[in-house]
Amino acid sequence: DDEPLFLFYAPRIAHYPLQAPPEYQEEFMHIKEPHRRVYSAMVKVLDDQIKWLSNAFKEAGLWDDTLMVLSSDNGGFVGGVAECDEIEASWMPKVGNGTSCFNLESGANNYPLRGGKYSSFEGGIRVNAFLSGGYIPETVRGTQQENMVTISDWYATFCALAGVDPFDAKAAKAGLPPVDSINLWPLLSGSNTTAPRAEYLVNANALVKDNWKLLKGRQVNSGWAGPRYPNVTSAGNEVGHVQLDCSESCLFDVANDPSEYENVASKHPDIVAQLEARLKELSATIIKKDKTKDPLCDETARTKWGGFLGPWIE
Repeated sequence: DDEPLFLFYAPRIAHYPLQAPPEYQEEFMHIKEPHRRVYSAMVKVLDDQIKWLSNAFKEAGLWDDTLMVLSSDNGGFVGGVAECDEIEASWMPKVGNGTSCFNLESGANNYPLRGGKYSSFEGGIRVNAFLSGGYIPETVRGTQQENMVTISDWYATFCALAGVDPFDAKAAKAGLPPVDSINLWPLLSGSNTTAPRAEYLVNANALVKDNWKLLKGRQVNSGWAGPRYPNVTSAGNEVGHVQLDCSESCLFDVANDPSEYENVASKHPDIVAQLEARLKELSATIIKKDKTKDPLCDETARTKWGGFLGPWIE
């Protein structure tokens, strides 16, 4: 069959609450800190799931024509840690279920990067990703790509591979900004060594352009973790509890200082001024949603779809 096939799998494994089958937890009993132990077991579950999916494609004779992309959506959470609290899980059978952490989301480690989930530091936005499958040209297999890529770029990339125009006519008619996505396949396939993306807007207070990152305002999750984090001494000294004041703008050279140790704003006032102007320009394109809550929203989401949560407005 020559019809293109697109499958999207969104595992919720390395996420709150921290739970994993006991046989997986047994592999990591040498880790004393419970959040880190269960988190490690959860990632091992994901490893096995990727293996099972890959084997299924190979057994079906599809692997040689498959491009598999695995990408995280953000860095790991590095907030508070404490003893795992199973009280909230008292409605679940506990015998033989292993440890469950229902009180905090922690367990990740973004070392040597600064910060984590919910922050604009590299630990929060520079994530792991890889490509696999027989569709990848042999010349680039086993290589590493260090150019700027955002998760939104997969949209235009997949559209190009499928022969679909990524232009959103309906959005354009409504006056919305154009799709912020770039086809990465020429770069990833090795046919072009020039990175197609030179900047990306992280949010209204953060912009990355070339090797520079500009941050404005109060920055949360601003600390650094060690190679073994969280550990039994992390409680009360969490990375996520550290803040940085960038009210005067902070500037980091994320190409040469990916751990963001040095704020070089005072050394490059001209670059700060340029990035502040560009940040203001791009921030004006951010779509602002009406967050007024309709009282029928919760009720409709629960009752309209036969016991399943779903959209309450078509």
